[in-house]
Amino acid sequence: MRTVSLALALLLATAAQAQPPAVQQKTGTAADGTRFYEDSLVIHAPAHRLFQAFTDAAAYKSWSGVPIAAIDFRIDGAVEAAYDPAGRLGDPQNVKNQLVAYVPDRLLAYRNVQAPDALPGHADYGKTAKTVELEAIDPTTTRVTVSGVGFGTGDGFDKLYAFFSGGDAAMLVQLRTAMEAR
Repeated sequence: MRTVSLALALLLATAAQAQPPAVQQKTGTAADGTRFYEDSLVIHAPAHRLFQAFTDAAAYKSWSGVPIAAIDFRIDGAVEAAYDPAGRLGDPQNVKNQLVAYVPDRLLAYRNVQAPDALPGHADYGKTAKTVELEAIDPTTTRVTVSGVGFGTGDGFDKLYAFFSGGDAAMLVQLRTAMEAR
């Protein structure tokens, strides 16, 4: 019996080592009373390459699963994405996020300017903001933190918060899978 327990413990320890680290999640209430979330994950890729994954349309499409996207990378430019393979740029049901600030290879800040009707809480999305922070741990490893801020009270904000606080964590795992496979 002791041999079985020892073997099981060794197997579990080996499996735990083989699993990539989980997304670190933090939620809270800001000084203005709105809710925020932070989803953070260490990815074995340089910060510059991860910055490009969010700022270059071809790179963005290669990992995000978005079939149609355009990125106008400049202050007040936008990231527009159609999640429908039959969609087209300019469709009012696309997601469009305006770039409000950036620091090359370190930070992107967005505000939503267009959301599809099917997005839970879509009417409140433009009242929130999102950041993507890239913290170089070493030349080939980066901590990526996606934060959403400005989630007020009410049903629309509750739905939106639930959608993005979990969805952005899943997005980080998808990004890690794509970036570490290269």
